[in-house]
Amino acid sequence: MPHRSNNPAEQFNAVEGLLTSWLKERRAVLARYTALVVAIDDAPASAQLARRQRELCELLVDYISAGHFEVFAELLNEAEVFGDNSDALVAGLMPDITDTTDVILAYEEKYGRGEHYPETLRRDLSALGELLESRFVLEDRLIAGLHNQHRRQLQAPAQAG
Repeated sequence: MPHRSNNPAEQFNAVEGLLTSWLKERRAVLARYTALVVAIDDAPASAQLARRQRELCELLVDYISAGHFEVFAELLNEAEVFGDNSDALVAGLMPDITDTTDVILAYEEKYGRGEHYPETLRRDLSALGELLESRFVLEDRLIAGLHNQHRRQLQAPAQAG
């Protein structure tokens, strides 16, 4: 749910809560991904593998959707409220984040309905893992460059007094 406040501290706190929830969702994606990778080594039944794939794909889509339509939008709102000039940071990171989204959606389209492609699954999962790692680094850089910078700005007056 979008939150817009002209008060920097209020906007920061709203984004802080959103980020906390979203990063928990990230951990769930990683846990589901890891469980799927481990399960493949156990050679699960096709139906079980299909179920695990659908669950991972659902979490992935929820995660990237929340990122694009909530988290990133709110981070940009926060940057506007703080009045900083973060356009270069955003312009440098968002295209790369969007590129990872496209690849994740292609993975979801291939595996999200539970289809089984044994000849490509391990390779596709490996590529997905590398892509997720890259995306998380980009997201963390965006968070550090915007939200964590704003945290320091909010803490600076309290520390000076």
